[in-house]
Amino acid sequence: MTMGKTKHLAPWWSVDAQIDGPRAPGVDPDERGSATGVGSLPIRLAAKGIVRAVRMGAQEERHQAMASVSPILVDRLLAISRALAGHVDPGAAFRATAVEIETLIPHAHMDVAVLLDEGRSHACYEAGFHTSWSDLAEHPLPTDLSPVRMVFRGEVPYLLTGDALTDQRFHFAGALDEPIYTGQLRSRIIVPMRARGDIVGTLNISRHETDRFNESDVGVAQQCADFIAPYIFALIQTDEARRAMLAESNARSREELLRVGASKLTEGMERERRRMAMDLHDQTLADLARVARQVSSLRNHGVARDAQLAELEGEIVSCLKELRRIVDDMRPSVLELFGLRDAVEAHLNRSVSGARRPIAVHIADTSAGHADALSETTRTALYRIVQEAINNAARHAEPRNIDVRIETTETDLRVSVTDDGRGCGDIDPAASGGLDHMRTRAALIGARLHIGPVEPGGGTRIVIEVDRASGADQTAATTRERLDRPGSAGGRSCSF
Repeated sequence: MTMGKTKHLAPWWSVDAQIDGPRAPGVDPDERGSATGVGSLPIRLAAKGIVRAVRMGAQEERHQAMASVSPILVDRLLAISRALAGHVDPGAAFRATAVEIETLIPHAHMDVAVLLDEGRSHACYEAGFHTSWSDLAEHPLPTDLSPVRMVFRGEVPYLLTGDALTDQRFHFAGALDEPIYTGQLRSRIIVPMRARGDIVGTLNISRHETDRFNESDVGVAQQCADFIAPYIFALIQTDEARRAMLAESNARSREELLRVGASKLTEGMERERRRMAMDLHDQTLADLARVARQVSSLRNHGVARDAQLAELEGEIVSCLKELRRIVDDMRPSVLELFGLRDAVEAHLNRSVSGARRPIAVHIADTSAGHADALSETTRTALYRIVQEAINNAARHAEPRNIDVRIETTETDLRVSVTDDGRGCGDIDPAASGGLDHMRTRAALIGARLHIGPVEPGGGTRIVIEVDRASGADQTAATTRERLDRPGSAGGRSCSF
């Protein structure tokens, strides 16, 4: 196993140092070969000629170089150029060049690791078979976890190993080295990719067998890296700019959604206050006035019969029930005392009790208590969304069954409300205040709301998903105004 040179390679323009490799005594440099065939005379001369042409930048020098190089290498370099052309995705561009690079350096696996976020994180694009490193393209991780971080940092000019499985330079606490073992990436070459004079990534070439690469292969790999680096770097920068613009656009859209939603929610809450005021005036205050008249009558007569006292007691009990209903609507005490499942079950039973025809209800909770581990704000908003979904189903869908499920995944809490009623009608969603409230409440706690038909058989399913970690991190001391009970929707509506 070659444990890597501590000495630095000569600069990229010094072709002899990177292409010829160390010279054995008494051996003509032009007669030496390579384990892969790359160190042969025509290819070494080709690399020298191409690099000299790039260095000089003169058309005449370029023509002279082309005249002295191997037609095979010229064809390969032109093929790499053609492969790069037209690609706007860095991963696709790299994979397109991998086939041509393999004709110069046979390999089983090749990838590029690119620096992002001013070098703090890195992504990876693979060619050939894919490993968990490919996940870094969508979910970059800190550069300090990369097995090639020594090259990233410029601590060594390159890494060359005959067996990366036992080479401790690739293995350390927290290293993302699992693909080296699962992919049996033994022989490895790691060379830097530079743009504007800075290291922007690495080109990594691997084979399953041990001791398959030498210094000549390192030189050719460096030339390939220098050739593709500017193009890959430009695509990475473009992709980062695109993602930044998309994130900014999403943030603006979310802000606008919350602004409009909060406005609608405020209007709905004001309607609810007026409704509660009317309930108190038309029902509770009227009942209390009637009780007061009965008490006054009894006092005037100076005696009260048992039947009169029983009637008076009934009126008082009725007032208490009505007041308790209004208070429960304002503040879900069952939720606070017994948890989400019992609160949902209680509301489910209340909602179907006055239905014109019987509605069977079922609730299943397999969350193992994770629902009640959410913060008070998140749990209350989640309850209000479920409450509105049940109200819509019971009042407007004419279902035979309503099913509520509370369950968890590894990262999310998921609540679904399913009915077998009429399903989604042709009603403009803007006409339904209840649906707008559900969307706004979901947005305020960062939940995902899905509303759609049940197939086959008809009906509607509403699903709310909230991240368990973010929901638990929110505190009850939040300055956000407490979410009050939503008004019922004026009609059945759905959005897909």
